[in-house]
Amino acid sequence: MPSLREVRNRIKSIKNIEQITRALEAVSASRVRKAQARVLASRAYAEKAWEILLNIQAATKGGGNLHPLLTERETINTIMIVLITSDRGLAGAFNTNIIRTAQRFADRFGKPVKYVAVGRKGRDALVRARENVIAEFSNLPEDVRISDLSPVSRLAQDAYLSGEVDDVFIAYTDFINTITQRPVVTGWLPLVPHEIDHSIGGEFLKAVPTVTGGKQDYEYEPSPEAILDEIVPRFTELQLYQAMLESRASEHSARMVAMRNASDNASQLTSDLTLIYNKARQASITAEILDIVGGAEALQDTLDKAADSLLVQYEQHIRHHPVLEMGGGNMATAYVGDAVAVVDTPTPVAEAIPMTEDKPKPKAKSKKSADGDDLTKIEGIGPKMASALHNAGITTFAQLAEASEEQLRAAIENAGMKFAPSIPTWAKQAQFAADGDWDGLKAYQSVLIGGIQPNNDDLTKIEGIGPKIATALNNAGIFTYAHLADATEEQLRAAIEKAGMRLAPSIP
Repeated sequence: MPSLREVRNRIKSIKNIEQITRALEAVSASRVRKAQARVLASRAYAEKAWEILLNIQAATKGGGNLHPLLTERETINTIMIVLITSDRGLAGAFNTNIIRTAQRFADRFGKPVKYVAVGRKGRDALVRARENVIAEFSNLPEDVRISDLSPVSRLAQDAYLSGEVDDVFIAYTDFINTITQRPVVTGWLPLVPHEIDHSIGGEFLKAVPTVTGGKQDYEYEPSPEAILDEIVPRFTELQLYQAMLESRASEHSARMVAMRNASDNASQLTSDLTLIYNKARQASITAEILDIVGGAEALQDTLDKAADSLLVQYEQHIRHHPVLEMGGGNMATAYVGDAVAVVDTPTPVAEAIPMTEDKPKPKAKSKKSADGDDLTKIEGIGPKMASALHNAGITTFAQLAEASEEQLRAAIENAGMKFAPSIPTWAKQAQFAADGDWDGLKAYQSVLIGGIQPNNDDLTKIEGIGPKIATALNNAGIFTYAHLADATEEQLRAAIEKAGMRLAPSIP
């Protein structure tokens, strides 16, 4: 599953794209209405002009002798296709369909083809396909006029009149409605109706209107040749202009529909990714809650064990001593660590009993369990190391004190453990423990870890004195509680200021 950051970045990117597609949809929707109005307004004029031209041809028995653009060639050697596409993309399959239609028509026609590309997308596609492109016209105005298409029309007329090509076709997208557009190929030059022959690509040709009301006789002033020289080039440009308007209306309609579909898809994809993001976030929160609960349970277990240990120590250290009888009742003192409490004894005494003093206790010997001494009290020996020594037969402090360093290293090596750097000190530490001299052991261990010297007091037990302040006092010659009690407040402040530390509020 992708991370939350990746999903969040994808959602942000898709929302940005959706804003772009909706903006393009709105622009195309405003343009398509204008383009649709223009194409519908010019369509009737173009069809009527074509009908007049057909009547002239019928009245003059083809008109071939009146104007060369009305003359058909008996043999077709080369054809020209004027391909009309858009300059921009993001219009769905608009450009792809008309380019494919033109190429299929040329392949079915079976003659050498020269292309004139109107629009950057058509030019790029033809160049990639290594077609014969003799000219290209792009970046035409949005509100195209007939005069903007005059260079294209002159190029096609000159090529036809010079015999460079024998037939000229226009490939464009015919506008039917906002949803439907049809790529077609229509005959352009000569200005005569082309017979639809499916064997040479007739399925791509658009049917043209024919004369249905009979032939119309015309009177020409000043002459038929002068009239046709003027109107035939205009009819030629009009046919190209009408195809351009049809293509522009189809382009905006296709882009509007494509951008609408893209916006809908982006919205759906955003919803799907949001659902994935929420599921991933919920899983992450659940995992964090489980970690917190597990940590709380582990902490509670630790606290319970610590409470049980304190309770055991309380029961082991409490002791009673009789004291002076007061008010006819016997008193007793209870000691818990350094705390002292006075309680009544259940049996009253008749006379005052002086407090009995505790006899001095001898040094305690090391306690032994059934499995030997607790070797972990030796600095550098942990539970695993103690287990390795037990397996080697060293279970007491006395045995550890008598063991040689080689025996200790062999026992550790047999257990597959690393050697502790404090091995040479174990014998001396064990001797202290075996003799029950725990104070000596503690002092020796303090020296080993670089702590307080054996003859110095631990000044950190004084409230307000930490390790750093204790070091500063030692540097000033104050090592014991007696030194600290004899020192004046000014001496203490001077020692702390010399060490560059802040004065503690508990100095007095």
